[in-house]
Amino acid sequence: MPKKIVTKSTLPKILRVLDQWEGKLTWDAYCDRVAQALGIDSVSRHALLNYPAIKEHYRRRQQELREVRDQRPRDFTMEVANRRIADLEAQVSRLEATNTLLLDQFRRWQYNAYANNVRMDSLNLDKPLPAVDRSGHGAKGKSR
Repeated sequence: MPKKIVTKSTLPKILRVLDQWEGKLTWDAYCDRVAQALGIDSVSRHALLNYPAIKEHYRRRQQELREVRDQRPRDFTMEVANRRIADLEAQVSRLEATNTLLLDQFRRWQYNAYANNVRMDSLNLDKPLPAVDRSGHGAKGKSR
């Protein structure tokens, strides 16, 4: 069975590669740079295309790069600042899209809870998480 490349921990790294991309964006070049960022031999285009978040962000970033290429000034003293601004704008765009999806999901959950007569005050959803016991002494008698 092939190793799973895209996980919860690698997805932000994969999207960050897109946020920092400069120049012409192609799937082959992107796959090579993702493999380099993750420290693995190779990543196939098809492995990345299985994830809608990557596919959509790739499409948006490619369009942004096309638009920026036509508008970007050629003043080399501002080149570093322009790169940083473009990187931050891409990151903000991605985070705003993620935030919108999460807000939609929350509204859907809220409506479904209301429709099923779930009392939110009885669920105590704002209760803090339990403390993590990393000493290894707290799991006596429990099997893993």
